Amino acid sequence: MKNLNLETPFPAVDTRLIKALEQQFPSKDFGTDVTLRDIDYHHGQRSVVNFLKHQLEIQSENLLTSEN
Repeated sequence: MKNLNLETPFPAVDTRLIKALEQQFPSKDFGTDVTLRDIDYHHGQRSVVNFLKHQLEIQSENLLTSEN
């Protein structure tokens, strides 16, 4: 995953948001009857969820490793 520009920090990500997005856009498998467009659309949604999950992990790690 790409790192964001450190000059413009990403806003805080809330775990409740991640849970809501996971419920709204769950990961799923597709059969042969689904169009490539539908699969691409789903993977685009999941890519946003995965990006936000990754940002939450980074923010959590930064909280644990930051010096006070």
